[in-house]
Amino acid sequence: MQATKTLAAINAVLEGQQKIEFRRHLGASVVGRPCARQVFYIWRWAKFEKFEGRMLRLFARGQNEEERFFEYLRSIGCEVWPFNTDAGKKNGKPQQWRVSDVEGHFGGSLDAVGRGLPDLPPGMPFLVECKTHNLKSFTKLKEEGFMKSKWEHFIQMQTYMYKMNLGAGLYMAACKDNDELFLEIVQPDTEQAKRTIERGRMVIYATEAPMRINKSPGFWMCKFCTFQQICHFKKEQPHRNCRTCKFSVPLKDGSGEWHCNRGGWPLDEAAQLAGCDMYEVNPGLFSEP
Repeated sequence: MQATKTLAAINAVLEGQQKIEFRRHLGASVVGRPCARQVFYIWRWAKFEKFEGRMLRLFARGQNEEERFFEYLRSIGCEVWPFNTDAGKKNGKPQQWRVSDVEGHFGGSLDAVGRGLPDLPPGMPFLVECKTHNLKSFTKLKEEGFMKSKWEHFIQMQTYMYKMNLGAGLYMAACKDNDELFLEIVQPDTEQAKRTIERGRMVIYATEAPMRINKSPGFWMCKFCTFQQICHFKKEQPHRNCRTCKFSVPLKDGSGEWHCNRGGWPLDEAAQLAGCDMYEVNPGLFSEP
Protein backbone atom coordinates (compact mmCIF):
# COMPACT_ATOMS: atom_id res chain seq x y z
CA MET A 1 0.00 0.00 0.00
CA GLN A 2 1.37 3.39 -0.98
CA ALA A 3 1.53 6.04 1.73
CA THR A 4 -0.43 8.59 -0.30
CA LYS A 5 -1.60 10.59 2.71
CA THR A 6 1.96 10.88 4.00
CA LEU A 7 3.23 12.09 0.62
CA ALA A 8 0.38 14.58 0.36
CA ALA A 9 1.21 15.87 3.84
CA ILE A 10 4.89 16.32 2.95
CA ASN A 11 3.96 18.20 -0.22
CA ALA A 12 1.51 20.37 1.69
CA VAL A 13 4.21 21.38 4.18
CA LEU A 14 6.70 22.22 1.43
CA GLU A 15 4.13 24.19 -0.56
CA GLY A 16 2.96 26.02 2.55
CA GLN A 17 6.48 27.16 3.30
CA GLN A 18 6.72 29.13 0.08
CA LYS A 19 6.94 32.84 0.72
CA ILE A 20 6.24 35.64 -1.73
CA GLU A 21 9.81 36.59 -2.49
CA PHE A 22 11.29 38.13 -5.59
CA ARG A 23 14.92 38.59 -6.56
CA ARG A 24 16.07 42.12 -5.83
CA HIS A 25 18.38 42.26 -8.85
CA LEU A 26 18.13 41.03 -12.41
CA GLY A 27 20.08 37.78 -12.25
CA ALA A 28 22.81 36.68 -14.62
CA SER A 29 21.08 33.28 -14.57
CA VAL A 30 17.96 34.88 -16.10
CA VAL A 31 19.23 37.51 -18.52
CA GLY A 32 20.20 34.95 -21.18
CA ARG A 33 16.68 33.69 -21.72
CA PRO A 34 15.55 33.95 -25.37
CA CYS A 35 12.56 36.23 -24.74
CA ALA A 36 13.50 39.72 -23.50
CA ARG A 37 9.86 40.34 -22.63
CA GLN A 38 9.89 37.39 -20.24
CA VAL A 39 13.08 38.71 -18.65
CA PHE A 40 11.38 42.10 -18.25
CA TYR A 41 8.40 40.52 -16.46
CA ILE A 42 10.71 38.66 -14.11
CA TRP A 43 12.62 41.87 -13.36
CA ARG A 44 9.37 43.80 -12.79
CA TRP A 45 7.95 41.18 -10.39
CA ALA A 46 4.92 40.70 -12.64
CA LYS A 47 3.96 37.36 -11.13
CA PHE A 48 4.94 35.17 -8.20
CA GLU A 49 4.99 31.57 -9.32
CA LYS A 50 4.14 28.94 -6.74
CA PHE A 51 5.46 25.43 -7.24
CA GLU A 52 4.17 22.03 -6.27
CA GLY A 53 6.05 19.89 -3.78
CA ARG A 54 7.80 17.77 -6.40
CA MET A 55 9.36 20.83 -8.06
CA LEU A 56 10.43 22.27 -4.73
CA ARG A 57 12.22 19.01 -3.94
CA LEU A 58 13.94 19.15 -7.32
CA PHE A 59 15.17 22.68 -6.64
CA ALA A 60 16.49 21.60 -3.25
CA ARG A 61 18.22 18.60 -4.79
CA GLY A 62 20.05 20.83 -7.23
CA GLN A 63 21.31 23.01 -4.40
CA ASN A 64 22.34 20.02 -2.30
CA GLU A 65 24.34 18.59 -5.21
CA GLU A 66 26.78 21.50 -5.11
CA GLU A 67 28.70 20.25 -2.08
CA ARG A 68 29.03 16.82 -3.70
CA PHE A 69 30.57 18.47 -6.79
CA PHE A 70 32.98 20.38 -4.57
CA GLU A 71 34.03 17.17 -2.83
CA TYR A 72 34.77 15.53 -6.18
CA LEU A 73 37.12 18.41 -7.00
CA ARG A 74 38.78 18.34 -3.57
CA SER A 75 39.31 14.59 -3.88
CA ILE A 76 41.63 15.15 -6.88
CA GLY A 77 43.59 17.88 -5.12
CA CYS A 78 41.69 21.02 -6.15
CA GLU A 79 41.11 23.90 -3.79
CA VAL A 80 37.46 25.04 -3.77
CA TRP A 81 36.08 28.19 -2.18
CA PRO A 82 32.26 28.37 -2.14
CA PHE A 83 32.43 31.57 -0.08
CA ASN A 84 34.27 34.85 -0.30
CA THR A 85 36.23 34.90 2.94
CA ASP A 86 37.23 38.53 2.36
CA ALA A 87 33.58 39.61 2.50
CA GLY A 88 33.14 38.57 6.14
CA LYS A 89 29.84 37.26 7.43
CA LYS A 90 26.24 38.48 7.20
CA ASN A 91 23.78 37.42 9.89
CA GLY A 92 26.46 35.02 11.07
CA LYS A 93 26.79 33.28 7.71
CA PRO A 94 29.70 33.41 5.23
CA GLN A 95 29.04 35.34 2.04
CA GLN A 96 28.89 33.89 -1.44
CA TRP A 97 30.98 35.30 -4.25
CA ARG A 98 28.82 38.00 -5.83
CA VAL A 99 29.08 40.17 -8.90
CA SER A 100 27.19 43.37 -9.63
CA ASP A 101 26.71 45.81 -12.51
CA VAL A 102 24.20 48.30 -14.01
CA GLU A 103 24.27 50.57 -10.95
CA GLY A 104 23.62 47.65 -8.61
CA HIS A 105 20.53 46.31 -10.40
CA PHE A 106 22.21 43.40 -12.20
CA GLY A 107 24.32 40.58 -10.86
CA GLY A 108 24.46 37.13 -9.39
CA SER A 109 26.14 34.66 -7.04
CA LEU A 110 28.84 32.19 -8.02
CA ASP A 111 28.72 28.57 -6.94
CA ALA A 112 32.44 28.60 -6.18
CA VAL A 113 35.94 29.56 -7.25
CA GLY A 114 38.53 26.81 -7.58
CA ARG A 115 42.21 26.24 -8.27
CA GLY A 116 44.30 23.24 -9.25
CA LEU A 117 42.23 21.73 -12.08
CA PRO A 118 44.27 19.15 -14.07
CA ASP A 119 43.01 20.54 -17.40
CA LEU A 120 44.29 24.05 -16.64
CA PRO A 121 47.75 25.52 -16.05
CA PRO A 122 49.00 24.97 -12.47
CA GLY A 123 47.67 27.51 -10.00
CA MET A 124 45.13 29.00 -12.41
CA PRO A 125 41.88 30.00 -10.64
CA PHE A 126 38.59 29.09 -12.30
CA LEU A 127 34.85 29.54 -11.93
CA VAL A 128 32.85 26.51 -10.76
CA GLU A 129 29.27 26.23 -12.01
CA CYS A 130 27.15 23.24 -10.92
CA LYS A 131 23.91 22.07 -12.54
CA THR A 132 21.66 19.00 -12.49
CA HIS A 133 19.73 17.73 -15.52
CA ASN A 134 17.08 15.18 -16.31
CA LEU A 135 17.99 12.48 -18.83
CA LYS A 136 16.57 14.32 -21.85
CA SER A 137 18.40 17.52 -21.04
CA PHE A 138 21.61 15.70 -20.19
CA THR A 139 21.56 13.73 -23.44
CA LYS A 140 21.17 16.96 -25.40
CA LEU A 141 24.03 18.48 -23.43
CA LYS A 142 26.34 15.61 -24.41
CA GLU A 143 25.28 15.63 -28.05
CA GLU A 144 25.33 19.37 -28.71
CA GLY A 145 27.82 20.67 -26.19
CA PHE A 146 27.44 23.20 -23.42
CA MET A 147 27.12 26.49 -25.32
CA LYS A 148 24.54 25.29 -27.83
CA SER A 149 22.35 23.23 -25.52
CA LYS A 150 22.47 25.47 -22.42
CA TRP A 151 22.82 29.03 -23.64
CA GLU A 152 21.43 30.54 -20.43
CA HIS A 153 24.07 28.71 -18.38
CA PHE A 154 26.76 29.78 -20.85
CA ILE A 155 25.71 33.44 -20.55
CA GLN A 156 25.66 33.16 -16.78
CA MET A 157 29.21 31.80 -16.70
CA GLN A 158 30.50 34.39 -19.16
CA THR A 159 29.15 37.17 -16.96
CA TYR A 160 30.74 35.75 -13.83
CA MET A 161 34.12 35.14 -15.46
CA TYR A 162 34.19 38.66 -16.88
CA LYS A 163 33.24 40.37 -13.63
CA MET A 164 35.60 38.22 -11.57
CA ASN A 165 38.43 38.43 -14.11
CA LEU A 166 38.74 34.64 -14.26
CA GLY A 167 40.51 33.01 -17.20
CA ALA A 168 38.40 29.84 -17.29
CA GLY A 169 35.30 28.16 -15.96
CA LEU A 170 34.34 24.57 -15.19
CA TYR A 171 30.78 23.54 -16.00
CA MET A 172 29.83 20.50 -13.90
CA ALA A 173 26.59 18.70 -14.77
CA ALA A 174 25.03 15.58 -13.27
CA CYS A 175 22.22 13.48 -14.70
CA LYS A 176 19.60 12.89 -12.02
CA ASP A 177 18.46 9.68 -13.72
CA ASN A 178 21.75 7.76 -13.74
CA ASP A 179 24.29 10.01 -11.95
CA GLU A 180 26.43 10.36 -15.08
CA LEU A 181 28.72 13.40 -15.05
CA PHE A 182 29.53 15.91 -17.80
CA LEU A 183 32.37 18.38 -17.34
CA GLU A 184 33.45 21.09 -19.76
CA ILE A 185 36.12 23.79 -19.64
CA VAL A 186 34.61 27.13 -20.65
CA GLN A 187 36.81 29.86 -22.08
CA PRO A 188 35.90 33.50 -21.39
CA ASP A 189 34.29 35.61 -24.12
CA THR A 190 34.64 39.22 -23.00
CA GLU A 191 32.58 40.71 -25.81
CA GLN A 192 29.71 38.33 -25.16
CA ALA A 193 29.78 39.22 -21.48
CA LYS A 194 29.61 42.92 -22.32
CA ARG A 195 26.67 42.33 -24.66
CA THR A 196 24.93 40.41 -21.90
CA ILE A 197 25.33 43.25 -19.42
CA GLU A 198 24.02 45.73 -21.99
CA ARG A 199 20.98 43.52 -22.56
CA GLY A 200 20.43 43.59 -18.82
CA ARG A 201 20.72 47.39 -18.85
CA MET A 202 18.11 47.63 -21.61
CA VAL A 203 15.64 45.49 -19.67
CA ILE A 204 16.29 47.19 -16.33
CA TYR A 205 15.62 50.72 -17.54
CA ALA A 206 12.87 49.84 -20.02
CA THR A 207 9.54 51.52 -19.23
CA GLU A 208 7.61 49.24 -21.57
CA ALA A 209 7.75 45.49 -22.13
CA PRO A 210 10.06 44.56 -25.03
CA MET A 211 8.90 42.70 -28.12
CA ARG A 212 7.58 39.17 -27.67
CA ILE A 213 9.68 36.30 -28.95
CA ASN A 214 6.64 35.27 -31.00
CA LYS A 215 3.29 36.87 -31.71
CA SER A 216 1.39 33.61 -31.30
CA PRO A 217 0.42 32.51 -27.77
CA GLY A 218 0.56 28.96 -29.12
CA PHE A 219 4.29 29.20 -29.83
CA TRP A 220 5.95 26.56 -27.66
CA MET A 221 7.92 29.02 -25.52
CA CYS A 222 4.85 31.22 -25.03
CA LYS A 223 2.49 28.30 -24.42
CA PHE A 224 4.37 27.21 -21.31
CA CYS A 225 5.46 30.66 -20.12
CA THR A 226 4.43 31.79 -16.63
CA PHE A 227 3.47 35.20 -18.03
CA GLN A 228 1.40 34.08 -21.02
CA GLN A 229 -1.92 35.43 -19.74
CA ILE A 230 -0.41 38.84 -18.92
CA CYS A 231 1.66 39.05 -22.09
CA HIS A 232 -0.65 37.77 -24.82
CA PHE A 233 -4.17 38.02 -23.47
CA LYS A 234 -4.08 40.70 -20.77
CA LYS A 235 -6.45 38.44 -18.83
CA GLU A 236 -4.36 38.40 -15.68
CA GLN A 237 -3.41 41.39 -13.56
CA PRO A 238 0.25 41.56 -12.57
CA HIS A 239 1.28 41.08 -8.96
CA ARG A 240 0.51 44.23 -6.98
CA ASN A 241 3.82 45.77 -5.95
CA CYS A 242 5.87 48.87 -6.70
CA ARG A 243 7.67 47.33 -9.66
CA THR A 244 4.40 46.84 -11.55
CA CYS A 245 3.26 50.38 -10.64
CA LYS A 246 3.62 53.16 -13.18
CA PHE A 247 5.16 55.56 -10.65
CA SER A 248 8.28 53.56 -9.73
CA VAL A 249 11.69 53.77 -11.39
CA PRO A 250 15.04 52.04 -10.75
CA LEU A 251 17.62 54.53 -9.51
CA LYS A 252 20.89 55.12 -11.36
CA ASP A 253 22.92 56.21 -8.32
CA GLY A 254 24.61 52.85 -7.74
CA SER A 255 22.44 51.89 -4.77
CA GLY A 256 20.42 49.26 -6.61
CA GLU A 257 17.26 50.78 -5.12
CA TRP A 258 14.06 52.21 -6.60
CA HIS A 259 12.21 55.53 -6.30
CA CYS A 260 8.53 56.50 -6.30
CA ASN A 261 7.97 59.46 -8.62
CA ARG A 262 4.54 60.14 -7.18
CA GLY A 263 5.29 59.94 -3.48
CA GLY A 264 8.83 61.25 -3.86
CA TRP A 265 10.34 58.67 -1.53
CA PRO A 266 12.95 55.90 -1.88
CA LEU A 267 11.77 52.32 -2.16
CA ASP A 268 13.81 49.61 -0.51
CA GLU A 269 13.03 45.94 -1.14
CA ALA A 270 10.41 45.70 1.63
CA ALA A 271 8.64 48.86 0.46
CA GLN A 272 8.59 47.65 -3.13
CA LEU A 273 6.91 44.40 -2.17
CA ALA A 274 4.38 46.08 0.12
CA GLY A 275 3.23 48.74 -2.36
CA CYS A 276 0.89 51.54 -1.28
CA ASP A 277 -2.59 53.00 -1.77
CA MET A 278 -1.43 55.13 -4.70
CA TYR A 279 -0.70 52.04 -6.79
CA GLU A 280 -1.63 52.12 -10.47
CA VAL A 281 -0.71 49.36 -12.90
CA ASN A 282 2.03 50.33 -15.32
CA PRO A 283 0.40 50.21 -18.80
CA GLY A 284 3.85 49.53 -20.24
CA LEU A 285 3.52 45.94 -19.00
CA PHE A 286 0.93 45.39 -21.73
CA SER A 287 2.69 47.27 -24.55
CA GLU A 288 2.37 46.02 -28.13
CA PRO A 289 5.77 46.73 -29.70
